Amino acid sequence: MTIPLTDAETLSRLFHLNSEPWANAEAYREAADYEVHYKEVDAAAETILPEADGSHLQELLRRRESCRGYRLKQMPLRTLATMLKCGYGIMRTAPLAKLGGAYFRAVPSAGGLFPLEIYTLAREVETLADGIYHYNLRRHAVELVRPGDWFEELDRIMVAAPFIRNANLIFFLSAVFSRTQKKHGPRGYRYILLEAGHVAQNLCLAAAEHDLGSLCMGGYTDSQLNRFLEFDGVTEAVVYAVAAGYPA
Repeated sequence: MTIPLTDAETLSRLFHLNSEPWANAEAYREAADYEVHYKEVDAAAETILPEADGSHLQELLRRRESCRGYRLKQMPLRTLATMLKCGYGIMRTAPLAKLGGAYFRAVPSAGGLFPLEIYTLAREVETLADGIYHYNLRRHAVELVRPGDWFEELDRIMVAAPFIRNANLIFFLSAVFSRTQKKHGPRGYRYILLEAGHVAQNLCLAAAEHDLGSLCMGGYTDSQLNRFLEFDGVTEAVVYAVAAGYPA
């Protein structure tokens, strides 16, 4: 198969579709023993650094950790609103000659193209019916896509499902690939994944600020999860997921 240089998406699409979770259950078990490696430059001059200045950000980073046990209780709507705003919301606007105006989000985005969407599976959130919601960031609103408590459906889809059964929220970050790749081509796929990482970290820090636990999840069966969220998996697909709730 020959892929023309002018084809911006086929190569990355093939990789995306063929990178489902590795069929090695042992790799996902907590008890699996894998050594963490560190690099040091031999014979290099070393300067010991002073301790970093204390800050609120450092405190949030210290408190952020992967939470694998939750207790379900009602969550204020404002907590969800704050997490969405911090995750991918509009922070400021500015006039631009060609566009008339631009929205600046909580994360950097290659070319300012913002390829991601946030869908939230929510339950026990104040005034909200349990269900799947889409974040309409321009209106700072959530749109009900499908009502219902769908957490059990994820048992056959997500590797970490046993850990998040009592979480209030699961954020699904989907990518509309063409938004970025129409400009940046195959490399745009990298930019999309980098952007998803920025959003996930923001969500985790916002969770820590509200005394919530969070768990970033990349282990899931893409085809099943995309069908669950009614994506075609080609033009739009899930690239990351983050659970949040009250630690057990």
